[in-house]
Amino acid sequence: MNIGCMKNDHKTLETAEDFNEIAQTIFFPIYPVIAHQILKKADIDTGTCLDVGSGPGHLAIALATLSDLHVYAMDHARPMVRIAEANVGKYRLEQRVTPVSGNVKKIPFDDASMDLVVSRGSFFFWDNLSRGFSECMRVLRPGGMAYIGGGFGNARLRDEIVRQIRERDPEWQEKRRGWYASCNPPIVRSALAVAGIHMYDITEDDTGYWVCFSKGGKTKTE
Repeated sequence: MNIGCMKNDHKTLETAEDFNEIAQTIFFPIYPVIAHQILKKADIDTGTCLDVGSGPGHLAIALATLSDLHVYAMDHARPMVRIAEANVGKYRLEQRVTPVSGNVKKIPFDDASMDLVVSRGSFFFWDNLSRGFSECMRVLRPGGMAYIGGGFGNARLRDEIVRQIRERDPEWQEKRRGWYASCNPPIVRSALAVAGIHMYDITEDDTGYWVCFSKGGKTKTE
């Protein structure tokens, strides 16, 4: 999950460490649930995967654990990449998960190099949604799928996590509404159109708020 842009590495490091602590405690149960949902939806479990805005790397780790994918955990914040490297090492997944520094505005991978592109939580902070969607499509191989959005996996996890987060930050729910307003479905549909993506699914249910599109027509328009 992308944490937004910071002005210097010191502030980013503080935020990265804080977010890693939350990811390893409050958010920890959601990652295998979401990874399983992604793999089932995409019907892809081998090849190469890119996790955009990967943060501490927990979703990337879950995807690698539940599949035979090699996962690149990409984040623009260098301290977050270093934390992801430590987390990958803790699970001894260095041969399966590779943390990398990069920005969704210019993904540092070749055209048609990824079978699966995922992102949980980062697209709420993308500076340019259409450019981000276009870059995700660019790096997909024919038949590959992008699964981008945010959520907690199911209603039970959502309700428990929201309760815990609000105890830590009473303003979090208001912040969450602001994040959603920046990329609500009409805004997302417009950004997809600008990116030249006309076949997609937008889902809002107990799993979360997700945008899926593929290179090859696996998904359909709303």
